Amino acid sequence: MTAEETRHPAATSRAALSPVVLDALVALGVFAYNLPVQGLTGPVWALLVPVGLCAPYVLRRRHPRAVFATVLAVAVVQQLAGVPLLVADVMLALALYGVARRHLWPWSAGAALLVAGWVVWAVGTRLGEYFLSVFDLVLLLMVVAVAWLTGTLARTRAQYVESLRLRAEQLERSRAVEAEMAAAAERTRIARELHDIVSHSLSAIGLLAEGAARQVDRDPAQAEAAMLKVRDTSREAMQEMRSMLGVLRDTGDAAASPLPGLDALPALVGRARETGLPVTLSVQGEAPPLRSSLQLVVYRVVQEALTNVGKHAGAGLSRVEVTLHHSPDEVAVTVADDGAGPRPDGTGTGHGLVGMRERVTALGGTLRTGARPGGGFQVHATVPTGSAR
Repeated sequence: MTAEETRHPAATSRAALSPVVLDALVALGVFAYNLPVQGLTGPVWALLVPVGLCAPYVLRRRHPRAVFATVLAVAVVQQLAGVPLLVADVMLALALYGVARRHLWPWSAGAALLVAGWVVWAVGTRLGEYFLSVFDLVLLLMVVAVAWLTGTLARTRAQYVESLRLRAEQLERSRAVEAEMAAAAERTRIARELHDIVSHSLSAIGLLAEGAARQVDRDPAQAEAAMLKVRDTSREAMQEMRSMLGVLRDTGDAAASPLPGLDALPALVGRARETGLPVTLSVQGEAPPLRSSLQLVVYRVVQEALTNVGKHAGAGLSRVEVTLHHSPDEVAVTVADDGAGPRPDGTGTGHGLVGMRERVTALGGTLRTGARPGGGFQVHATVPTGSAR
């Protein structure tokens, strides 16, 4: 029962009762038209035959096959008992319509043949009586055909309407699933952006603050310079966060403060160098016009790789090489170091190496990470320039 039916049980009962009342009125009208019945052998037949033909019709919507079988059985008894044809015999056609309306053609076709056979039997044995002729026989057979055809068409239309309803419900469910998947993907994208921005900035701030703490007594000027860099890094992180939020809000602020691309790599490497990392940047090949999404992915890969170097490279780190290679078909970036510290395995929160891999594969690229043969760690990503825009 639906919520509407629960709130309005009386209206629901009336709506369900209306067809039954209509069927009862039809049966009552046909029954009344047969009274008084001429030619019956007694008062019992005068009552039982019309009642047997009309009364079951009230249940034809709920039990169409049972109603049809009952009416047909009464009609057969009517013929065997020699009862003349009645107006109530039209209930056979109405019962046939109910079967054709509710059941598939094997049932309805069989029911139509039975009714047609009864008509041939009932009228054929009475030709010449009561002004019955072959024309009447053909006309009654046409009535049987119309009843069957009308019920079949009504069933076909009802099935078509039901299929449309089911298709609409399926489409609605599909849209809901797609919206949920899109929302999940958007949450993942936002989580990756926040991780890249916050993780890199906090890592840089931590390294700068640690250096300032070591220099505060020995070289206050150097410590002050380090703290100023902490301030600048914090401001840059806030600006980048605002740019990302501006894109999410789709406001004009996003255009004024675009997300970082390849042209921001020198500044990124410079900030990493200020934290004490011995980073060098090498660009090979001529850069073609690249869409912003590809440039952002390359930038984030370098950013995350440098953040991991600062966290995990450990003692013995002497160089970090960032190499950007342009070719007509793809952009490749490599971040390699010679540190000896433990490295992330991509597990955990899923926003480190896993986040990099998700970014790269989303644009049809590949990401390879692992230890270098001579020591250290390497991150290598390739992204095709012709992937979907």
